Amino acid sequence: MLLVSVLNKKEVIVVERKVAIITGASDGLGKGTAKVFAHNGWNVVIAARTKENLEKVASELQDAEGDVLAVATDVSDHEQVQYLVEQTIETFGKVDVLINSAGIDYPGSIEELTAEQWNKVIGVNLNGVFYTSKAVFPHMKQQNSGYIINISSVAGRKGWPNATAYCASKFALTGFTQALNGEGKPHNIRCSVIYPGGMDTNWHAERNLEFLDPEDCGQFLLHMVTQDPRFVVNEAVISPVVERVYP
Repeated sequence: MLLVSVLNKKEVIVVERKVAIITGASDGLGKGTAKVFAHNGWNVVIAARTKENLEKVASELQDAEGDVLAVATDVSDHEQVQYLVEQTIETFGKVDVLINSAGIDYPGSIEELTAEQWNKVIGVNLNGVFYTSKAVFPHMKQQNSGYIINISSVAGRKGWPNATAYCASKFALTGFTQALNGEGKPHNIRCSVIYPGGMDTNWHAERNLEFLDPEDCGQFLLHMVTQDPRFVVNEAVISPVVERVYP
């Protein structure tokens, strides 16, 4: 897609819009980031498991400057991820940024956590990042540029009880991102891992805490990917200025 700006009768500047794939885009950080990117002129591909929720987000972005493509995707399914990237290339011709925001959790003690629940958490939070990164990497390599951002959590820096699967999956993202960043350097592909604190999402609807605003986090991610390509933010912790429990 091309954005054409006419400065005068003799001069026309053609600007090619950037393209971002955002997983977990039906809620929370993914949704907030999609809003920020689309309203700043990016073409955005939003992905999540539930088609109806994605269509709702897409309808909310009808007036955005950038175009929005919704592709229902279970990131733990390799074939669905391949289809997501194929649709992105077919529609927009490239992918500049991948933001892996999809995530699930099954809280509970190690005795309560089932093998099926463990595998589902690892399947989405870790395998899904591998599948999406693997699918976009050849396209970024071919265009000699790209940015992959993996959304971890503060649980990826310090484990806590009753979250073994979640913490394990988020800790693993650090090593994965560091290794991928090394592979991407020769091809100008940057990779970052982000550790957000408590997010204002439906995960925390019953808790009374200070939360990060998803769109504020989206603004931070937009700032990251629009910096000079000679630099990369290897990792960043994002926390509210004040975090407390109200009585």
